[in-house]
Amino acid sequence: MIKMVENPKNRILRSQEGLISKNYGIKDLFNEYMRFLGIATFNTAFFWIMYELLYWLDPFSIYPATFAWAIAYSIGAIEAHYVHRRFTFKSNTTYSESLYWALCVYGAIGVISTISEHFLVYLVDLNHRIAWVINMSVFGFMMFLGLRLLAFPPEMDSEA
Repeated sequence: MIKMVENPKNRILRSQEGLISKNYGIKDLFNEYMRFLGIATFNTAFFWIMYELLYWLDPFSIYPATFAWAIAYSIGAIEAHYVHRRFTFKSNTTYSESLYWALCVYGAIGVISTISEHFLVYLVDLNHRIAWVINMSVFGFMMFLGLRLLAFPPEMDSEA
């Protein structure tokens, strides 16, 4: 049994071995990424609606793009974990274990992308919607790899 508090470095190294096994190839990775992108379309729509609503409401009356991104991202991470667990990855990892690791991935990327959103909107002076699209584009593949290597490692696939 794999412990939830396993060293992330060890988990990634073991998962990388699973990615290059004879049972899992580049075609499998590509197919999963395409499925991830298809499902991410639903997640993105959910996140976009929440972002726009929070931006419009401006609950903190300061840096609406930054706070809208951070709050919508946090709520969207829980929803995205459930959807990707159910539809993207065929994993036997327990729900609590995959949620733990998914939140590690989403948390790390969430901090970096929130800083990026703030930087792009308030320092570079980009429109908040353009910054939103840039962030979604830049961090999407990193999320896929993080989820695949940590939350839903190949060696835990139900088809393995």
